[in-house]
Amino acid sequence: MKPGMTFLQYVRDRTVIILTCFLAIAIALLVVWLDLSIGQRFAAKESLIYIFILAVFILMIGLVYDYTNQRRWYKEMYNAETNASDSDFTLCLQHPSTLEQRRMHALLSRQYRSFMNELLTMRKDREKHVHFTNQWVHHMKTPVSVIHLLTQQPVYELDQSQLESLLRSVSEEADRLTRGLDMMLSTARLDKFELDLHVGGLNLKQVIRQVVNENKKSLIKHKIFPKIEADDVIVDSDEKWLNFVLTQLVTNSIKYMRDKEGSKSLTFKVEREGDSILLHVQDEGIGIAPEDLPRVFDAFFTGQNGRKEGDATGMGLYLVRQVCAKLGHTISIASKLNEGTTVTMKFETRAMHHQLLDRLH
Repeated sequence: MKPGMTFLQYVRDRTVIILTCFLAIAIALLVVWLDLSIGQRFAAKESLIYIFILAVFILMIGLVYDYTNQRRWYKEMYNAETNASDSDFTLCLQHPSTLEQRRMHALLSRQYRSFMNELLTMRKDREKHVHFTNQWVHHMKTPVSVIHLLTQQPVYELDQSQLESLLRSVSEEADRLTRGLDMMLSTARLDKFELDLHVGGLNLKQVIRQVVNENKKSLIKHKIFPKIEADDVIVDSDEKWLNFVLTQLVTNSIKYMRDKEGSKSLTFKVEREGDSILLHVQDEGIGIAPEDLPRVFDAFFTGQNGRKEGDATGMGLYLVRQVCAKLGHTISIASKLNEGTTVTMKFETRAMHHQLLDRLH
């Protein structure tokens, strides 16, 4: 392992002190030589005192020069220690004079940049969280208001069909509340994703069926027929988070399904590509405008479809991409206006926990 500073660099940083020592030794030798050259057997007492005083004087000159050269750095360190805040103290240290000080300055600057980048990321995440919370509260007021309005109707004045219609409406609004709560909880859990992760081999076809069954009422209401074209394949993933991702994709497909006569299809197709497993979720929806397509995974981006829909938060696909990235899956989207959208998830056959360990190290 290479040392942080070579011996030559160490000596170079102390050139002034070394030169003053050599100069003092040279003068001492010169005085002794002069005493011996005039016939004395030993240096005179006065000469020794002279040598001592001269050596101290030369050493003081060297120390004063060295201190003067580094005084600005020491003053900056004092100001940083006493006056600067914890976040910007490195900005005060701008004039290192030795290699050791330059190394220290570079180390502190790198640490400062890392700290500021992390702080900026945390602030952006907090702003996103606050913005999403405000949007979520605003959107959740709608189903609450609808439920409140529906329950104000006198039940004894309703016949059987009206009562059933009322209960269906309440159930639909309750489902909207449940989906909103699930999204909010998932957003909160993303910050501590590793603590809420249970990796294992999952039968992808069974997970798809489970998601379809959980959204059965909405699919039937919108006359959407789900088709699963898949064999029994095993993928490494987290069941709860994978369920969340697929649920978001199904919810989006239902929300933006094209209004046409007869039933619509929502197809789940699983295929192999080399050592990977691909899952295509294809709908017959209204599609996504080409100019919106590059930004559909951005936070709070609703696009043309979201503005028409009214209750879009712009967080669904953003959370999907975040979860997939943490799970080690890749996700892409393709779409054509008035034809439909296909979302493709790619599962690597390499065990996911190995990928997570690689990222942690």
